[in-house]
Amino acid sequence: MVVALCFLLEIATFRFQIGIIGGAVLLLSLLLHEFGHILGAAALKVPVREWGISVYGAYVIRARGLRSRDDVLISLAGPIMNLLLVFPALFLPHIGIQIACCNLELCVLNLLPIPSSDGLRIARSLWGPAWPSNAVSQKSSPVLDNPTRT
Repeated sequence: MVVALCFLLEIATFRFQIGIIGGAVLLLSLLLHEFGHILGAAALKVPVREWGISVYGAYVIRARGLRSRDDVLISLAGPIMNLLLVFPALFLPHIGIQIACCNLELCVLNLLPIPSSDGLRIARSLWGPAWPSNAVSQKSSPVLDNPTRT
């Protein structure tokens, strides 16, 4: 669903061929975001069980870190990956600025402590049960990954 929306947005904004390429690059950005979580988990020796794309968005299923600091670092790794993609995206012809902006938005939105975001996982890791637990949805938003998975 997310991927289809990305492709349709790109096609509506640009010519068909450029729209398809832009949609593919956005899909790649989502997967690279999740790959950032995988790299963070690997660096901290936290097992990753699965990763991919579902109708709710990209996801990673992993074990919890040994310390809350590990979970914070793994949750930060995805948005950091999007931030690292902003500058190189600027050099893509025709769609670079849009892809850079999308990656910057993915970074910022994922850091907000809203349901299904890395920001909420970070807040919960730092403040534990004191952070409201009823704020998390089991379903992921289109752009953000599932709270029970990353």
